[in-house]
Amino acid sequence: MSSGVDQILQQPLFGRRLRALRIAQGFSQVQLAGTEISSAYLSRLESGARPPTDRVLSYLCEKLKVAPASFHATTSSSLARALATVMTVGESPAMAVALEEALLLEQDVDAVLRWQAQWVLARCYQTQGKVEEELGVLQEMTELSDRTGLPELRARSRVRLARRLRASGDVARARERVEEGLALAEANDLPHRDIVEALLTLISIETESGQITQARADAERMVESLSDELPLRLQVEVLWTAANVCARQGDHQAAVEMMARALEALPGNEDPVLWMRLRLAAASMYLRMDPRDTRETRLRLDEAEAVAGLVGMAVHQRELLLLQCQLAFYEGRFDDARAVSDQLGERPDGLGVRDQLRLDVLRNQIEIVEGDHSTAVASLERIAKEAQRSVNVELSAEVWRALAEALKLAEG
Repeated sequence: MSSGVDQILQQPLFGRRLRALRIAQGFSQVQLAGTEISSAYLSRLESGARPPTDRVLSYLCEKLKVAPASFHATTSSSLARALATVMTVGESPAMAVALEEALLLEQDVDAVLRWQAQWVLARCYQTQGKVEEELGVLQEMTELSDRTGLPELRARSRVRLARRLRASGDVARARERVEEGLALAEANDLPHRDIVEALLTLISIETESGQITQARADAERMVESLSDELPLRLQVEVLWTAANVCARQGDHQAAVEMMARALEALPGNEDPVLWMRLRLAAASMYLRMDPRDTRETRLRLDEAEAVAGLVGMAVHQRELLLLQCQLAFYEGRFDDARAVSDQLGERPDGLGVRDQLRLDVLRNQIEIVEGDHSTAVASLERIAKEAQRSVNVELSAEVWRALAEALKLAEG
């Protein structure tokens, strides 16, 4: 065996590191294997059943765009051990604590390994609904990526940070970061999935800013470029993003067709969490159509609720409750809407800024229907104007519509 293989991690640690790198970059086993090796052989590598050869190691490094040092043994590194453990047992709160401690103790560890650990830790925080912690790690990760000089890490860090900034309501900074990430991906000829990830985020920002025509053009560009080379997760996100843009533009037929393609593309046993998230996204789209499609909304929420308790995180449970609360209101079940609103609490942990605003809007709508006009109307007008000032045209229009509907229901 050659010296290149002699220096790398022994099994099963090599397999754990390989799996971590593959998942972090969005490859399925079939996609990473390509035509060079079989997916069955790759599976045995990840499970620790087979050692890699020099040829296979070289291929994997080229495909993953990492240096062979990424697979080198670091027996003294608690960070490497913590990362391998997380990839084996899952991203639980306890594993997040293990990564936090290892990152704190090992400040001078290999930059690429540290970046990988921060990437996984940010995902842990996301699933736990720890918004501030996630944002802090993503900012550190972006700075670290610049120090590595690796364009793929720099691009992916910026796109991931942009998604978090957008969800937190900082649309201006989100646009800056995602445009940087997209430029890096295109200038360095990064894999197509990196460009798609950036475009998905950019389209969401364009839609919120009222640039619907540009968002539709970018969405159509993505749909036209769809291929099996993209991970299934991205294929589905492209379709549901395009569906939402079509719905915002008033093209309901195209929106329904795109969402149907997304729903059909993902079998329930492929990725249960994504399957549930897709149904939440579909329900949200149907509920914001004009007129609101409450029948389709209920169908998708019932599907999501059936699996949320089994595979969903706390953040998904809160998203489900918010949509159920909105549905109850628009179906005229105001007592149920009030009950679910109370169940959510005043400021649910981990709820994104946009969803928190939607919850505030809904509570004001309930107040209007129940007879408290002046305070609730003034509150909704304030929210709409603030959204307009922050260049969130989509949210502003949504709030004005909600106010008009609540006043009409109150008069009836």
